[in-house]
Amino acid sequence: MIVRYLKIWLLATILFFSISTAYTQKHFNHPPKLIVGITIEEMRYEMLLRYWDAFTSDGFKKLIDKGAFCSQVHHNYLITQNATGQASIVTGAYPAYHGIIADQWYDKLAEKNIGAADEKKYNLMNGRITLGNFSPKNLLASTIGDELKLATNDSSKVISIATNPVSSVISGGRLADYAFWFNDEDGKWTTGNYYIDSLPDWINEFHEKDFRNVYMKQTWSTLYSLEQNYQSSLPDDNPFEIGIRLYRYSFPYDLNYLKNRSGNYKYLKYTPFGNTYTKDFAISAIIGEGLGKDEFTDFLSVSFSASGYAGDLFGPRSVEIEDIFLRLDQDINHFIDFLDHHIGLENVLIYITSDRGVADVPEYLKYKKQNAGVFEPQKALSLLNSYLSILYGEGEWIKYYQSGQLYLSQPLIDHSGVSLIEIQEQAAGFLGQYSGVADAIPGMSMVTNQFTEGIKGKMQKSYHQKRSGDVMVNLEPGWIEKDGKATGSGSGYNYDTHVPLIWYGWKIKNIRIDKSLEVIDIAPTIAWILQITSPNACVGEPIYQLIED
Repeated sequence: MIVRYLKIWLLATILFFSISTAYTQKHFNHPPKLIVGITIEEMRYEMLLRYWDAFTSDGFKKLIDKGAFCSQVHHNYLITQNATGQASIVTGAYPAYHGIIADQWYDKLAEKNIGAADEKKYNLMNGRITLGNFSPKNLLASTIGDELKLATNDSSKVISIATNPVSSVISGGRLADYAFWFNDEDGKWTTGNYYIDSLPDWINEFHEKDFRNVYMKQTWSTLYSLEQNYQSSLPDDNPFEIGIRLYRYSFPYDLNYLKNRSGNYKYLKYTPFGNTYTKDFAISAIIGEGLGKDEFTDFLSVSFSASGYAGDLFGPRSVEIEDIFLRLDQDINHFIDFLDHHIGLENVLIYITSDRGVADVPEYLKYKKQNAGVFEPQKALSLLNSYLSILYGEGEWIKYYQSGQLYLSQPLIDHSGVSLIEIQEQAAGFLGQYSGVADAIPGMSMVTNQFTEGIKGKMQKSYHQKRSGDVMVNLEPGWIEKDGKATGSGSGYNYDTHVPLIWYGWKIKNIRIDKSLEVIDIAPTIAWILQITSPNACVGEPIYQLIED
């Protein structure tokens, strides 16, 4: 009897491994030659639904109708900003692990403000000094691009492109061959000396085509008639926009005038032509670097940043934002067609997602009788400092505040002999009573407690002991911090966390997945497909349903 069961078990085991091996050979012996990660800045999920009827049949609609569409994907942490989103996508980890806790934070030891990717020094490129230098040195975890480079002993190429330098640098990772971004001063594409000291010839050839001036001589008018279209947006001339200061608040926008007035090309980034310029450069990069043309899988990250830049000025319900997405719909179609003709979609795996959602303009929400407002940190912190001075003696108890992170003066605390835990609790208790504040949690609570769900769970996933503040602040739904922008700096609420995720090409099957997923599932899914190690801090899970049976 025992021998019989052993025979049955042995046959079942052989059958299982045979099926498993056949499955592996079928799907993974011919991995994609190129992975293209497309990140659209500030595209919350709801925008797909709102603009659906206005999209063409060949852009987002085609990708969703023929690809794999994940409808319930979230950034599951508190501070949903550009840098944190880009890092979470490519590392498969939360900010608590990859260390990019916000676009900016305070270095308590150096006592200075830190940008997520800002080197704070000049950049020497092609023998010429330019303003601004960026690197991924603040990223503590490996990315999917890094792991690809390690797995192929540097035979794979990893390149990232965005008009936003932070998007490009963070999404490329530490081992990227190149990270390219837009230079406001001359409108050209550049990189930093972290990567190379001189630009490849193909980039100089691209610049000779002078696309930057072609686009900056355009007048940005709506793609369609204002009178008959854009019914999903607020009126073009509405009181809820900041607009381009001292110029215009509604269509049309003369970019040549803005170039002459500003003396540079920065306003190109705020228009749909900035996205088109990005797409043009991405195509040149694929050709110039020969991506997808050998046996080693390459990775290209492309971030479309115009919606993020323009969203700061016009808000998510503006005609400007809708027009940007309608034109991006066409740019993505052109880009996908190029990939099909140049490499073949059977050899290219594409994913499209967003680095973050976006809040509505509070004034608009209040007009609609919703709970909303603007939290003014300086007023709250002035009162808090007075309160702490009464308790513990006169002094500048507060060193820095940014994006819900309050940093207290450690030297002053040490000198006073006050317990750090006590003063954190006093500060949190005071801020928790302030208008617009939903939660204020002492940093030590993040260290000593384990929050598994809810907003406190999201706060803990954003908390890094060395980089985060002494108190973390979560605002009420609809509230944003005052920072000179039309929209806020990110939150853990649905409008800031829920984003699209579309997979297309290679062996992706046509499926709609409605189960709850996270953006941190993207990197391990790619690692599973390529049969390589997931990024070293990855906590996401592969999305197994994507691949054809």
